[in-house]
Amino acid sequence: MTACKDSAAAGTKHEGAGHYGLENGPFDVDLRLRAQPDTAPILHGTPSEVWRYTADLRGGPADTLATVGDSYTGPLIRLRRGQRFHARLENGLPEDTTVHWHGLHVPSDVDGQPRLPIKPGEAMTVAFEVRDRAGLYWYHPHPHGPNGGRVGFQSYAGLAGPLVIEDEAERALGLPAGDQEMILVLQDRRFAGDNELTYIGSGMGTMMTRMRGFLGDRILVNGRPDAAREVATRPYRLRILNGSNSRIYKLAWSDGRPMTVLGTDGGLLAAPGQYPYVTLAPAQRIDLWVDLSTNDPGDELRLLSDSYQAGMMDNMMGDGMGDGCKRDGRRAGMMGNMMGGSELPAGARFDILTLRVTRRERGKERLPKRLAEDLQPPPVDRDTPARRFKLSRVMMRGFAINGRQFKGATVADDEIVRLGKTEVWEFVNDSMMPHPMHVHGLQFAVVGREPIGGRRHWSGLAAGLVDAGRRDTVLVLPGERVRIAVTFADFEGLYIYHCHNMEHEDNGMMRYYRVRA
Repeated sequence: MTACKDSAAAGTKHEGAGHYGLENGPFDVDLRLRAQPDTAPILHGTPSEVWRYTADLRGGPADTLATVGDSYTGPLIRLRRGQRFHARLENGLPEDTTVHWHGLHVPSDVDGQPRLPIKPGEAMTVAFEVRDRAGLYWYHPHPHGPNGGRVGFQSYAGLAGPLVIEDEAERALGLPAGDQEMILVLQDRRFAGDNELTYIGSGMGTMMTRMRGFLGDRILVNGRPDAAREVATRPYRLRILNGSNSRIYKLAWSDGRPMTVLGTDGGLLAAPGQYPYVTLAPAQRIDLWVDLSTNDPGDELRLLSDSYQAGMMDNMMGDGMGDGCKRDGRRAGMMGNMMGGSELPAGARFDILTLRVTRRERGKERLPKRLAEDLQPPPVDRDTPARRFKLSRVMMRGFAINGRQFKGATVADDEIVRLGKTEVWEFVNDSMMPHPMHVHGLQFAVVGREPIGGRRHWSGLAAGLVDAGRRDTVLVLPGERVRIAVTFADFEGLYIYHCHNMEHEDNGMMRYYRVRA
């Protein structure tokens, strides 16, 4: 199946589909966000058919909206903590969609859940107060119909965009900004024919791809391949979103320098951290500092995804019967392609971005010793309630959480939590695949990670797991137990928790939980 095959024009009327969130203005930001079929330049030659977001600013600061490159990536929305935000969401697609504000602490009715779809040709208005810490967030669709989820397809077709929240405390740090700040959306894609985007087809590899998750064979940065930036001899801030359906990146610098981490999903860390590499799972974000002041014009520094050992299942599906293609990451065995594998299998080493030093400049920015003063230890003790979620495969039917698969807005008795309370949620991965677990409506703290039964099937990723700070998505490797501390503040209602391997969530690994006073 190609993206363009699903992009028949929808109707142009936009009747109201409801208003959710804050009822009355004034609003500090008011914008119109539309999802629609379009074409965009990606590879050389014919533009590719995509689905994309376009936006118009109807009120608010002039820097609220900015383009991200010259391809199909959704516009950058830049907000400030404390603003009152209003948006009209228009569906110009031939099927239902939603807009999920990934990572934001918002009322459940404006969270963009599948229980409140926007029908083709209709619009929805949402309004909320921006409560979250300064950081990089994002927005993408979250529809789920009677035939399964459409998150994977719609996001793959192009519906994704970054969202930055700013505040005074972060600005006071003097971190690199303007041309020294790069917003980078990483995605992997496949192409066929006349630059047609291709997704999950109908061949014998379909079931395997849905089980493993979709992997492309071209790496795109902000919607374009072979990414490069001209830079100067000064510090830069790279704010990176893994917008891929299932690929895990092992981010490293080509010259072996450590990765200096400023922040994660929920904003800045208490202090910068250094890692030999950074493991970035689908939906996660990382905020990096890189100082090029000791480089010379003519130097190049490459951001790459280094090699790691994926599990036996992924090796079988991605690499066929041999290991030669695992080493160079550019060709797969015949068996791997027949089984839905990628020419760039999980664990392959490849370049992402080239920084070309073209000029000498002296930057004023200095890496702060302290970053955030508002990060407090989670209120967890021996009496904190705990819940256990077993992540497992359901033979021939996808994946499940505690043996349950997605069944609309149904909530089991053990999926009801109390407003204002803190709990420890324990994810136990009893499957052969990694699962990046995302909890809607809040940020959480990772408070524990350990192997279970000595059965960790993937290797070469553990030293790059950044569990500090606040996250909304945590990677649970096969054979791992991960504990998070979650506080259900401010809002009652229904929220979702799920695996953010998009093929896994589309095939059952998603559930609702209810916050009740």
